[in-house]
Amino acid sequence: MREQRLIDARDQLLAIARQEFESNVDVVGLFVAGSLAAGSHDAYSDIDLRVVVKPEKQQWFIEHRREIPRAWPGFLFNEWRPGTRHCVSHFRSFVKIDIFYFGENDLQPSPWHALPITILLDCHGAIQRMVRASEHLEFDVTDEDLDFSISKALAATHEIFRRTRRGELVFAQTLLDELRFHIIQADDWLFGRTPRTQLFTKFDHRGSPEVIQCLRTSFCGCDTGALDAALASLCRLYRRQIEQLHTKFELARPLESDLIAIDLVLGESSRRNSV
Repeated sequence: MREQRLIDARDQLLAIARQEFESNVDVVGLFVAGSLAAGSHDAYSDIDLRVVVKPEKQQWFIEHRREIPRAWPGFLFNEWRPGTRHCVSHFRSFVKIDIFYFGENDLQPSPWHALPITILLDCHGAIQRMVRASEHLEFDVTDEDLDFSISKALAATHEIFRRTRRGELVFAQTLLDELRFHIIQADDWLFGRTPRTQLFTKFDHRGSPEVIQCLRTSFCGCDTGALDAALASLCRLYRRQIEQLHTKFELARPLESDLIAIDLVLGESSRRNSV
C-alpha cells in the first residue's frame, strides 16, 4: 500500500468533510485533534474531526452521525457505540475519520482541550475561548483511577488462571491484553507520562525498556504451558509495579492485600511449572 496514496486520500477526505460541515448553517465550529494536529501523524493516521453545532441541533447530528458519511465517495462502513456522540467511518482508500459532535455549550475547559488542535471554523470564537481557558489545566491521576486500574489488573490475573485451568484458552488470551493495558498504564503513571507527553510517540518508543521487553515476550501460542509462562512473567512485572505505585502515590488500599492477590497466581504458576 503506497503511503503517499494514503496521505493524498486522507487530505481529500478531510476536504470533503470540511465542505460538508462548513456549508451547513447549523455547524458553528470545526477543529482537528489527535496526531494530525499534533504533527505526530504518519501515512496510516486517521482524521480526528470535532464538529461544533448549535445546541438545539446537537441531537439531530448525533442521531444522523452514521448517515452523514455514507454519502461521501468511497464509503465502506461505520463503527460506533450506542449512546455515544461519535462515529468512525472507513473508506475504500483505507483511510478512516473519527467524528465527534459537540453542542456549542458543551465546550468546557479541560486538559484534553489544551492538547494541540487545528481550528478550521469558529463562527463565535467558542473554540478559541475553550482553548485559552484550558491552557494551564493539568492531567491528574486520582486515587479512584489507581484503585480501579489495580483492581481490574488483579482480577484479570485471577481470571486468566481460571480460564486456562478450564481449557478456555482463547478467552484467556484475550484477558492477557487487559492485563497488558493496565501494565502500560502503570508504567505511564510511574514515569509521569500524561496524554500531553505522549503526543509524539507510542508506547513502543516511550515505555520503560523492561516493560516493553516483558510485553513483547508475553505474546504466546494458545496452549496452557505458554499461557502460564506469559501470565507468570507479566505478574512478576506487575507485582513490582504495584509496590512502586503504592510508594509513589501513597494509596489508601492496603499493599498487603494487593501482594497477596497477585502472589496467589504466582504461587500457583510456580507450583505448576515445577511439576
